[in-house]
Amino acid sequence: MKTIFTFILSVAAMFATAQEYKIACLVKPEFNGKTAYVINKNAGDTIAACEIVDNGFVYNGEICCQAVIDVVVNRAKGMVATVLVEKGSNIVVDMIERPARINDNGGMNDRLAIMYATVKERSAALSNLAKKLHEEGKSEEEILAATTAETEALYDVYRNTITENSDNMLGAYVLNLVARQFYSSAEELDAVMSKVKFSGEFRALEKVRMALYYGEKTKVGNMFLDFAGFSLDGKPVRLSDYVGKGKYVLVDFWASWCGPCKKEMPKVIEADGKYTGDKFMVIGINIGDKEDSFRAAVPELGITYPQIFVPRNSKDADNAALLYNVETIPHMILFAPDGTIVKRGMHGAELEELISRSLK
Repeated sequence: MKTIFTFILSVAAMFATAQEYKIACLVKPEFNGKTAYVINKNAGDTIAACEIVDNGFVYNGEICCQAVIDVVVNRAKGMVATVLVEKGSNIVVDMIERPARINDNGGMNDRLAIMYATVKERSAALSNLAKKLHEEGKSEEEILAATTAETEALYDVYRNTITENSDNMLGAYVLNLVARQFYSSAEELDAVMSKVKFSGEFRALEKVRMALYYGEKTKVGNMFLDFAGFSLDGKPVRLSDYVGKGKYVLVDFWASWCGPCKKEMPKVIEADGKYTGDKFMVIGINIGDKEDSFRAAVPELGITYPQIFVPRNSKDADNAALLYNVETIPHMILFAPDGTIVKRGMHGAELEELISRSLK
């Protein structure tokens, strides 16, 4: 049940028991009378709706352990502050200036702020060093070698924060921020997650883990992974209905709302018209679309090759984007006649050259 809370002027008078936490938020007068939201970031659930009175509000919540909370004042303008809470947290979020300033008397949020400040300092030093070397005429390889130590020092700020806070939510939160950049395999990430308490609560971390796992499974040279969807006329269809049947198959991941997809589409349509036959074919994999948008876009864009529509709510086993670790679209994959992956991520002139070379 949502509850309305009024702002308490004296933040210093607030007291949090061992089972409670408090978040006081300060905002500009223009937001008085509007509603702010307190949201469990991991679960995505709205915990409370808070009326903004006298330039702010206070939320008094209960917690069994630790959590990550989003304080949302103006969703349309992206005024969101992410707060780490635990039993007894007494937190002040100042959203009068942007970015928001968070103070919790030396707690997890203050330690996170210190990390960000150190990262900013080391990033500036790294950038200045790279710029100086570039001005001296150093090659990219020389610059990379000369900045390795600074880069590692920057990464160590994150790594040390994770290690030093492996028993609390801060360590898991920072791991969630850097996992995709720092780890190249699910095995590596699993090893770290096993040592960091609360890391299993981050859905985004699990998505990174799954992406790394399937990224390994769908590298060039590996056999295709099958999934199910629907054809343009709504009939059930699988990738295996086309791939591994003795032809080269070009697969184009796309969506009707994707501008770059539409820009690349003429090249795909051209390849279909020029090469489709006994040895080659094209299929489209529509992801992230509403069904009616997908159906309308196919004739509108002049697409004539077969389609597999993958609904947004598809389970992992049929989530094409997840299975093939597709982070951005358009994304193209060329499969060999036996179903192994020849290449992925091609665009433009490279596409024409690859198809021509493969068919020869």
